[in-house]
Amino acid sequence: MNRTPHLIEQKLAELEQHTFYRQRFDACPHFMFFVGVAHGSDTNHSKYPYGQRLTCAYFSQNKADWYHLFSELKYTANSIVAQATKHPTIAKKMIAEFRPWENKFYKKCREIKKISLSKLTNQQLLTQYKELEYIYVKKLNSSPLIDGFALTTDTIIAQELSYFLEKKNLLKQFSTCFETLIAPTFISFLQQEEIAFLQMLGKIEQHPKNKEKLLKTHQQQFFWIQNNYVTDNILSLSFFEQRITRYTNINPNTRIQEIKRNIKEHKTKKQQLIKTLKIPKEITLLLHITDLFNYWQDERKKSTFWATHYFSLFLDEISTRTNYTLDELKYALPPEIDQILNQKIPKIELQTRQQACLLIWILDHYDITTDKRIIQLIRKEAATSSTHTQEIRGLTVSLGQASGTVKIVESVQDIHKIKKGDILVSVMTRPDYISAMEKAAAFITDEGGITCHAAIIARELRIPCIVGTRIATKVLKDGDLVKVDANHGVIKIVEKPQS
Repeated sequence: MNRTPHLIEQKLAELEQHTFYRQRFDACPHFMFFVGVAHGSDTNHSKYPYGQRLTCAYFSQNKADWYHLFSELKYTANSIVAQATKHPTIAKKMIAEFRPWENKFYKKCREIKKISLSKLTNQQLLTQYKELEYIYVKKLNSSPLIDGFALTTDTIIAQELSYFLEKKNLLKQFSTCFETLIAPTFISFLQQEEIAFLQMLGKIEQHPKNKEKLLKTHQQQFFWIQNNYVTDNILSLSFFEQRITRYTNINPNTRIQEIKRNIKEHKTKKQQLIKTLKIPKEITLLLHITDLFNYWQDERKKSTFWATHYFSLFLDEISTRTNYTLDELKYALPPEIDQILNQKIPKIELQTRQQACLLIWILDHYDITTDKRIIQLIRKEAATSSTHTQEIRGLTVSLGQASGTVKIVESVQDIHKIKKGDILVSVMTRPDYISAMEKAAAFITDEGGITCHAAIIARELRIPCIVGTRIATKVLKDGDLVKVDANHGVIKIVEKPQS
């Protein structure tokens, strides 16, 4: 992919005319660049060229705002739906098309694990890096297809189901039906880890002398589960050992069966409801694709955590060979790595990017800028009177009601704020928020749909969750007392703390 200087300036007028779907999370340009290549370019050279043809992201101090153009998300979703209408098995075929790259990616990671990077020459190190980069981007070609479909069709499904139930005089049952129909029917990678952990506890109970060995094996398999797009958070043996205390009063086999039973019940209830209500094929097709993409999205999250670890190994090694710090290298872009190894990029450039930079990806081209004027123009947000509302609405993805104190989480650095019974409010959640999410009484997000992370975890934990509010993080503040009524998709502000 080639850098085209002044590409952002050239597209500025076009970008200002668009409405964006914003996602916020912990991220740095280096690890997110691969995703941008897939979204803005590589996927459109694949067998399924329905990716977003333009995408951009803002980075500052290891936080990112990822901007999807709504028009491009709709283009992706409409393309997939059009193909699915003609070929109902299109989703399975897509997954099958990209699965070889999935296998190649994990295989390459395991190969790198066995290599002593410090013994490689600069050229050999660069070759290994480029091989992993190439495979990873090919694997990520599924990413824009997942996002384009998942971030737009949730509202279509909700609307179509609402119209259908209204005709049957069953509109009051919408929330219950919707939750049943969108419930996941697969075991997520976090559930897979929990099952493996529970199986390990069972083995420790039978053979206490093998505890250290069993813990070490588990740690080697799952040390990466709290990574993100910035930090290679290698979980230690002590982390997993301390976690054992949380399962003191839990029977491992009972809990494993509960996880598996919940998934089976989701599938059975969904099938029964579709059959009982005679839900139209148009809706069931969208639900079917959503179900498959739900799984696909979870696998994508897992691979990004692996990628953070293995690309961090390269950056760590490069840092020892150059005068760049690891934090600075996280703001170097993959196409610049050969220049980095030769120390041709000024440190001040990377340090400036750390403060604020904007990246754009368009078919086969990218550009980056630190120009504050340009960044401000793209990031500007329209003023809205709704920020003074006492009631917020969104899409229910997990039923229930809860009252509690609002805690805004904009980064993994904020999760310490969450206490038992708090209401977690975020632009969107990430797997590295899980320790906070387990304490929360409910989740509220600005963005996200029926396959988003908050939705999946809420259904696993069986707590209320409302996503897609658009304004929750703008309206709500830390300390607000709110009532979350996910049965009706409403959040009511009960009391604001006195200033």
